[in-house]
Amino acid sequence: MVRLLPLQANLKNNPIGLAAGFDKNADILPLLPYFGFGHAEIGTVTPLPQGGNERPRLFRIPKDRTLFNRMGFNNLGAGIISERVRKAKPLLPSGFKVGINLGKNKLTPDADAALDYVKAARSFLDTADYFVINVSSPNTPGLRALQTPEALVPIVQQVKGALQESGREIPLYVKLAPEMTGEPLMKLIQALESAGVSGFILTNTLGGVYIYREKELPGGYSGQNLSSLSLERLLEAKTYTSLPIISAGGIMTVEDALKRLKAGASEIQLYTGWIYGGPFFAKKIWKVIQRSIP
Repeated sequence: MVRLLPLQANLKNNPIGLAAGFDKNADILPLLPYFGFGHAEIGTVTPLPQGGNERPRLFRIPKDRTLFNRMGFNNLGAGIISERVRKAKPLLPSGFKVGINLGKNKLTPDADAALDYVKAARSFLDTADYFVINVSSPNTPGLRALQTPEALVPIVQQVKGALQESGREIPLYVKLAPEMTGEPLMKLIQALESAGVSGFILTNTLGGVYIYREKELPGGYSGQNLSSLSLERLLEAKTYTSLPIISAGGIMTVEDALKRLKAGASEIQLYTGWIYGGPFFAKKIWKVIQRSIP
């Protein structure tokens, strides 16, 4: 077992997190504070283990500083991952938050989606610092159809009911797609706010198609090509709600990070930016934030 040295860096009020999809199975959770992160979102976690979409399913596009992924919620399942999080928590510094990104299994009908979100959440009631309902990944067939008030509000209500079993207040966020805008976004945010969500994560990856060896592969783009769009969604959503918004998508530079925070994001999350920016990209951002934002 690796013995970690005491963490010397000050992580208090650090708003930089690792976005869901990177550490799907809590493999590197105890190491993340050493790279400058103040929180990490594990998953997406489904109740049952699943293998995800067929390979190849993750590509770098260096000329665009972009990633294309079609992972499909590959994970070890809530049972195994919850045990990993439970073992990791004592190794994390005070104030480091662990979020759990919840999803449904691929074979679960949309009509039963709420049951999957509840089952997955219950495995983490004693360890999660916050939960996220993910209905915005482009890599699970039919998932984005749940991004309506009619479909999503009942899911939120049932998950909130399960969280009350913990005996403590656990924030519940909803992660939305960058394609949602205008009246559909406004109505959905207002409905979810009325249903009692704690805030929102904007945005997930941008749905698209990647041509691989003359074959069209559906999936999602993240990175530089998402930067402007995610900032636009943040600014738009701020006009619809005063709830906290965690900004993710296309944060590729220190300047991008500062823009999101100055635009009203409560926190930010990295994924593709960490890959292209190097292992200490988050730490670099955190140092600048400490100097730039009171």
